[in-house]
Amino acid sequence: MKSWKSFKSLFLFYLFFLSSVCLAAERQSAVVDIALTGDTIRLKGGKILKYNGIECYSPESKIGLSKTYGTQAHEFNQKLIAGKKIEIEWGPKLRDKNNRLLGYVFTEDGLFVNEELLKNGYAKARIIAPNTHYADEFKSLESLAKRNKKGIWEKEPDDGGTQKKLVGEKNTKIYYLPDSPELDHIPQAQLVYFDSRVNAKAAGYTACFTCRQKGELDESE
Repeated sequence: MKSWKSFKSLFLFYLFFLSSVCLAAERQSAVVDIALTGDTIRLKGGKILKYNGIECYSPESKIGLSKTYGTQAHEFNQKLIAGKKIEIEWGPKLRDKNNRLLGYVFTEDGLFVNEELLKNGYAKARIIAPNTHYADEFKSLESLAKRNKKGIWEKEPDDGGTQKKLVGEKNTKIYYLPDSPELDHIPQAQLVYFDSRVNAKAAGYTACFTCRQKGELDESE
């Protein structure tokens, strides 16, 4: 009797686990209003959705090359999905810290939009747990785009100028990567530029918390 109860408990746990997995991979239909950036869209009804697992430069960046790449990604995304019916695949985490929905997006003809941006060099892979379902595929596509020097990878890896600079805020003494979204809310007059982390730290600036969380700026260097 005891063994039967143990088996029953294990079986029920398996069913619960299976249903959880299926729910995480479930797709939901929606209609796109417009693309807001390369990796963010507004759905009909007003909800904002951020593409899972990728990140594009902002078209509103104050840095020249970042702004160019952001504009290109935005235009590409707009052509892919504006006004179209899409299928959204959800991961375990449904919203980011800005309360935007997080999803993997597919067009009606089966085009995987997240991957399309990566393989054409309009985005970088940004895998944040627990939404790791396509992590290997995304990293492989990013590597392929780098090797082929597509999109942002045409100049970025060897660019020692604008793209490598760090941007500091005079009031807070915090420095950011040039594509950090935080810079969009800081007046131009409050910005200062550094050629290296060493120079930024020597001037009394510390790395942005969000950048350090992502592992993109290491204060130990």
